[in-house]
Amino acid sequence: MGALQLSVRSHRGQSAADAFPLLVAGLVAAVATVGATIFAISPLLPDIAASFGVAPAQAGRLIGIYGLSMAIVAPTVGLLARRLPRARVIVGGLVLFALVWLLAGATRRFETLLGLTLLAGAATGAVIPATYAYAGDLSSFAHRSQVMGRVVSGWSIAIVLVVPVMAIASQAIGWQAAFAALAVAALLAALALGFAPRPPAAAGEETTQLPVGPSLRRVLSHRATLYLLAVNGIDMGAFYAVYAFLGNEIRRVNDWGAAPVGFAIAGYGAGLLAVTLNGRLIDRAGKARSAIAALAALGLLLSGLPWLVGTSALLVPAIVAWGCAQGVFFTAITSLATEQIPELRGVVTAMLSGATYLGVTLFSPLAVLLYERAGFAAVGALAGLASIAAAALLAWPGAQVAAVERR
Repeated sequence: MGALQLSVRSHRGQSAADAFPLLVAGLVAAVATVGATIFAISPLLPDIAASFGVAPAQAGRLIGIYGLSMAIVAPTVGLLARRLPRARVIVGGLVLFALVWLLAGATRRFETLLGLTLLAGAATGAVIPATYAYAGDLSSFAHRSQVMGRVVSGWSIAIVLVVPVMAIASQAIGWQAAFAALAVAALLAALALGFAPRPPAAAGEETTQLPVGPSLRRVLSHRATLYLLAVNGIDMGAFYAVYAFLGNEIRRVNDWGAAPVGFAIAGYGAGLLAVTLNGRLIDRAGKARSAIAALAALGLLLSGLPWLVGTSALLVPAIVAWGCAQGVFFTAITSLATEQIPELRGVVTAMLSGATYLGVTLFSPLAVLLYERAGFAAVGALAGLASIAAAALLAWPGAQVAAVERR
């Protein structure tokens, strides 16, 4: 069997990912470790703030700096490292990520921690897009969501397992030790990827010899890719607008402590995991069709969640459904993105990650303003309307995002 055939399909017609389980496990671990940071910083903020003698609001700058770094670095690394083997980019990013958090535990200055967090965001911005692109390399488009779902399940593991363990560790032995453990996990993921058998390097990775400028122009002039980037930015902006205030609202309305709120929000991760491990169903239903349906469902769920906060019997199932719908959307949209310009797959996934945090950056100020002046219901309405608009944008025939499914 030739190298190209091996890279996308096994002799049984399944994805090549089935032939390289250690490689796929390493990709999942990479997403789970670096992906945990954006969710872990928030619950650990009081501990971090106390250790440096700063206000929690000031410590909250860590989240913004981390996200901004990812938004800038992801497209940049995607362009500059487009000809490097993906495994090398991922392993290098994981090693940098680990070193940063090991150093963070030893620093005594908050300004230094801000700088290290900037580097951690840069490392994440290198790892995540390359991981998605690698998942695309390991599968034919017909099986893309099945493989992409496995890799994306790393986010579920981060939410359901890694973040709660870090929170417990932070209370018991300090936030520094919690992030040191995360650094060790990143190094183990790097080792797994470094030694895992893999298809020939030339099998699925970029072969284009275009310089940086023409590569960027090629992506930015591709209509379907631009629509996918816009829709992804809208979806993720809507997601974080609601997620940012959900925990606080649940505690305020129900007078709950941190633990029950954490368990309730973990339902999102459970729903996400259930869907991402069954990505083959998205392949069967159609990726574009699945993404549009998921966005429509998110429109209803996000606008309705604020009204369910005081009714736990309905709130938890709604949060699980939110995770399911988001899992369908993200698996489908990433699968579609990886097939638009196959020879620039790494660049497209890097810009997809950049669009995520650009969307968050644009939505956040408006969400804060609405929350302060009109309450959580207004934030939910904004997110719901944005999701419906994104569904309409994706469904518009002129977007041409589903053309790859008819090739």
